[in-house]
Amino acid sequence: MAYKVLNNIGLIDTSTNALTSLKTGLLVIVVNKDTNKDSAFKDLNKVSKSYISKTIASHLKDSGSSILLPKIDGIEAENIMLVKGLDTSAPMHKWISSYQAIAKKANSINAKDLSIMSGAVSPSGKDELWLIEMIAKTVESNVYIFSETKNKTAKKPSVKKLTIVTTGLKGTDLTKAKAAAKKGYAIGEGVNTAKYLGDLPANHCTPRIIERKVKAMTKDFPKLKVKSFNEKDLEKMGMGSFLSVSRGSAEPARMMVIEYKGGKPSEKPVALVGKGVTFDTGGVSIKPSPAMDEMKWDMCGAATVFGVMSTLARVNANVNVVGVMACAENMCSSTATKPGDVVTSMSGQTIEILNTDAEGRLILADALTYVGKYKPSHVIDMATLTGAVVVALGRHASGVMANDQHLADMIIDAGEESGDRAWQLPLWDEHQSCTKTRYADLANIGGGREAGTIHAAAFLSKFTNDYKWAHIDIAATASHSSPIKAGTGRPVPLLSELLLSKKLK
Repeated sequence: MAYKVLNNIGLIDTSTNALTSLKTGLLVIVVNKDTNKDSAFKDLNKVSKSYISKTIASHLKDSGSSILLPKIDGIEAENIMLVKGLDTSAPMHKWISSYQAIAKKANSINAKDLSIMSGAVSPSGKDELWLIEMIAKTVESNVYIFSETKNKTAKKPSVKKLTIVTTGLKGTDLTKAKAAAKKGYAIGEGVNTAKYLGDLPANHCTPRIIERKVKAMTKDFPKLKVKSFNEKDLEKMGMGSFLSVSRGSAEPARMMVIEYKGGKPSEKPVALVGKGVTFDTGGVSIKPSPAMDEMKWDMCGAATVFGVMSTLARVNANVNVVGVMACAENMCSSTATKPGDVVTSMSGQTIEILNTDAEGRLILADALTYVGKYKPSHVIDMATLTGAVVVALGRHASGVMANDQHLADMIIDAGEESGDRAWQLPLWDEHQSCTKTRYADLANIGGGREAGTIHAAAFLSKFTNDYKWAHIDIAATASHSSPIKAGTGRPVPLLSELLLSKKLK
């Protein structure tokens, strides 16, 4: 099951296509210092009897400001939107926000297709190919509207086609631009796939439902190989830590493994491991009721794996990747794990569970041990693991901790390139003391109120000694509470960029 909104993304160049005859629901012209010199814009403005240029002069004063124009005689576009372009020095998040607003505006006026003339101006250090990829990715992932569980009030996305209008691109340059659009489109689809899974209510997205959706994914992408493990399988493998989380729920746990082999057979795979707690009550260590409905997004790590794997398959990426989606419900019942219980992990290490609401690390511990069988070149786990990362970094960056500095650097760089930012926190030997306890090899919490995000990573590091590993805490970035409660699909863009760039060596 892949989830894309647009039927297609196309590129046209103004050297062979007149803007006046472009039939589209919404034509967006991003106005910058070179716009008035563009012959296609001049023709458009001439047909409008200089109405467009006068509107730009009178209304577009500040960068990012916009105005929507009605139908103009002689121009085929049903609507024209003028947007004052950003300076090259503007931070990347403003560039992305600008195109997010364009996508949402197209839906709001019920445009069936959207055409964007962006100009060749890009953020400092980026080129036009980056801009084209970003536009494709951002529009695809922001025309998305969740309506799966609505009947009477459902609103579907109106936009089904995106056309990116370029100027002066020919031959190999135009071919490269089309490839950039295709890559952006695929990443946007991956973002939507992750968002869709996260936005589903928990009763519509149990571990077994996710299992069915993952298996159905092979219909869209036959190159993906899916394995699924039930609770009996997990028990046979000795995953006592994982299974301690699902003990209190009537919904059984599932672990899905998705294999994608697009690289050389000799290349070791990169392993992605995602936390998939489909609903987190906190268990016996129950959470407070305010905003508990947001705990349906506690499976966004697994949703990220789902989205990234769809992206890789969509572009036929020449990489080898193994994705693990470790899914369970954390519920409170007479059979639930209790604080003070000791369980044995797949690694053989025993764990004293001092807080049943620190359950994600218990699932990841066994999943991280499991992926060692693939002899991976690198392992990256992503999880909505700690509220402490929201305090530390706010909502703008995911937290990264690693046992390999090169891997951490590549993750940070991919975040900067994709606009899906991350920031590194330390993981020092001094932090390891938080896992000590008298009654087991490890405790699942420790350290009191100090460094909660780092202490969670310190626990996970006990299961990653055999390979290069990084942990990405996405509790702050995978979903947001305001202005609306919604999934974001992060860090699909970051991880897609990291893997497609092939910079992990």
